[in-house]
Amino acid sequence: MQTNSPQTTPRFTQAIAFLFYLTGGLLIFLLGANTFELFSTNKNAVYEWGLTVALLLLAVIMQRVAILRIYAKIAFVLFVASAANATNLALGNFLKPILNISMSGMQDLAIDKLSQAIPIVLAVILLTLWSGDDLGALFLKKGDLRLGLKFGLISFAVWAAIFIVIVLIQANAPKTQGLFASGVSLGTIVAAIPWILLFCFTNSIMEELWFRGVSLRKLTPLLGWTASIIVTAIVFGVTHSAATYITPIQVILFSTIVIALGLVNAYVMLKTDSIWGSVFFHAGYDLLVILPLLVAQ
Repeated sequence: MQTNSPQTTPRFTQAIAFLFYLTGGLLIFLLGANTFELFSTNKNAVYEWGLTVALLLLAVIMQRVAILRIYAKIAFVLFVASAANATNLALGNFLKPILNISMSGMQDLAIDKLSQAIPIVLAVILLTLWSGDDLGALFLKKGDLRLGLKFGLISFAVWAAIFIVIVLIQANAPKTQGLFASGVSLGTIVAAIPWILLFCFTNSIMEELWFRGVSLRKLTPLLGWTASIIVTAIVFGVTHSAATYITPIQVILFSTIVIALGLVNAYVMLKTDSIWGSVFFHAGYDLLVILPLLVAQ
């Protein structure tokens, strides 16, 4: 496959690549999402497996047609993301019946998230290896580990400090829902800390692989850093606009925040050539959705 640099790739080709990934990403992560039912295609096995097969066929066709070959890697990336999504739908919350224990609150949320993450992460890794790439193609490597961990640990500590302040302020406030939820007792949060950490790190590893790790290495030769960072952040932010724990009036604000966070995640991943700094940063800001999730449950 061609690996043209963005300096030698025509702008028209770059624009097509940008729109191709953006459209495919929204078809997978928004229309095919399994965490809400906003569209008829959400949690729809026929749609998700049909899209997966279509993207694989498209990748094969593009690889064989000279004029389209430059887009083949993007099609394959989209196929991997879609296959992971469809596999998650097929398995559902498979850990809950296996564990066969009564769960509620944060424990239930954490186990559900782990059930989602295991098939998605395994599908992304196995299909990447099947394609002939190694784990480094997913940024699962040391890279600049010192810089990554320095940024990741410091940022996680900052987010954790913000989370603690919010928890203390809202504990005695009236119960409210949405992005600025309140009314969760301090005792509930303290007792749930292990499950909160499991939820946050499980989700951050899954989403960093699924939204960025699988795609950035394939996008940057065509689009360069800036456009690759922007398009992955848009997909990430728009997808989260349908989160069930925010109110309709908060959609634009929340999406804008998530897009901004996605820009940082993608930049850190490319800068450190590794996923780990981005994972810690992501796990940190995921702490801030714990209260809205608990109240909405």
